Amino acid sequence: MPSTDNIRAENGYQKDAYTYYPVLIIGAGESGIAMGWRLKEKLGFDQFRIFDRQSGIGGPNFVKYLQRVAAKYKIVDKIQLNTDVTELRWLDKEAVWQVSLTHLAPGTGDLSEAERKVKAFDKGKESPFIKYETVRAKVVISCVGILVEPNVWPASTPGKDVFEGEIFHTARWRDDVDFKGKDVVVVGTGCSAAQVVSSLFEKPYEAKSVTQLMRTPPWVMPRLEEPFGRQRYARYAPLVFRYFPVLGYIFRVLLYLLVELIWATVFQQKNRRWRSQIEASTLARMHSIIPPEYHEIMTPKYSYGCKRRVFDSAWLQSMSKPNFRLTTQPLKKLEARGVILGSSNGTKSKISQTSLQKQEEEEYLAADIVVLANGFEATHWLHPLTVYGRNRRSIQDLWTERGGPQAYMGTAVDGFPNFFMTTGPNTANGHSSLILESENIAAYIGKIVTPVLHGDAIFVEAKKEAEIRWTTDVQRQLKGTVFPSCRSWYQDVNGWNSTMYP
Repeated sequence: MPSTDNIRAENGYQKDAYTYYPVLIIGAGESGIAMGWRLKEKLGFDQFRIFDRQSGIGGPNFVKYLQRVAAKYKIVDKIQLNTDVTELRWLDKEAVWQVSLTHLAPGTGDLSEAERKVKAFDKGKESPFIKYETVRAKVVISCVGILVEPNVWPASTPGKDVFEGEIFHTARWRDDVDFKGKDVVVVGTGCSAAQVVSSLFEKPYEAKSVTQLMRTPPWVMPRLEEPFGRQRYARYAPLVFRYFPVLGYIFRVLLYLLVELIWATVFQQKNRRWRSQIEASTLARMHSIIPPEYHEIMTPKYSYGCKRRVFDSAWLQSMSKPNFRLTTQPLKKLEARGVILGSSNGTKSKISQTSLQKQEEEEYLAADIVVLANGFEATHWLHPLTVYGRNRRSIQDLWTERGGPQAYMGTAVDGFPNFFMTTGPNTANGHSSLILESENIAAYIGKIVTPVLHGDAIFVEAKKEAEIRWTTDVQRQLKGTVFPSCRSWYQDVNGWNSTMYP
């Protein structure tokens, strides 16, 4: 039975006028577009609206591809940019969500929440925030990603206000900053840092020097090379897969089976023998590439797979450049044209080979640019969005009471009817594609909301018992994986892992 529910304006010109949406989607990234496609192409339902605070669609990694997908399936006109969804409140009597929107100045949504607050404080509230609006929706689907809000500048590190150079996070890259001939400090050694560092020596950046500050070394894997080489693959694969789609399917299946095999062996706590073999081969490869003075500090002291791995094709080679330096000395404070590094706690670095004393003392280092690659607020789910369900209870308070963020199938929470998440708690993995996961969950949500869209149900809500049983089982299975063996951004300060699916 087709749906008769439509987008409409209610109460005309009255003060309590609002726009009603049968389905409201938060986020125009990969999962938001996948959810829109699912509703439109599979369910034949086009009465939805996608809101995104940023100035463009598609997220940072697949912009052009997702723009083509949105255009091909006529989803672009369903997307409203520069609009931040800040609050959801369930109205029990009306059985709808009241949604608070903030219309942003163009480009302001590309900033982090912290940066928008600073801008509002410095230049006035109207600078980033143009107007506010309240709408209503029968179904709300959060398609907000996990790595969205970057970690802010650490409050324990003074001097940001006196530093005369540029400071920015890799997630908020500044194309207007000139790196040529500049001394650059990169804070962090995760995936983003590995990508950035190797690029800073090449055009168009051509930095004078790069100093990378490391707290914990990552396990560095070689990037999986394309069949017949990267250039040939990029040139011929699209044509071959277009005319012989079965080859593309076989290629993806083989790749999927490979990573699943790795998961079934290396990532399981009990398989120490498998893990020790891959650790030995990984270290041997790394030691064959990087200078000997970095061997010790680049050797992880935790199990392979416990933290996010770095897949690298150029970072390790960059460590041999004469204008590169890797150190475990922490960033203590900033000065006008440089940074102060503290003691590296006895670990060796290139500078300590010539002067052991510097390792035990504070050291001044010239710096024109500081690039933060210090991660994201990954365990603050839905942040900065606030969600109030039945009895005005916030989802954040519920999660605190139960020990940490959780959701049935990573998608729905009891007490929050008609509210779903495509990338909710415990939906990520450490070995395979998050895109595949979000597409599957979009299909699952589509099945769940169909009775509501057809008018056969007022709302759909997870049962408390089912949600708790699911979460208990997930946390139990996680204990059998390699993830609990070290601290990582997968866990919160209490050790609760709300990120990974076992």
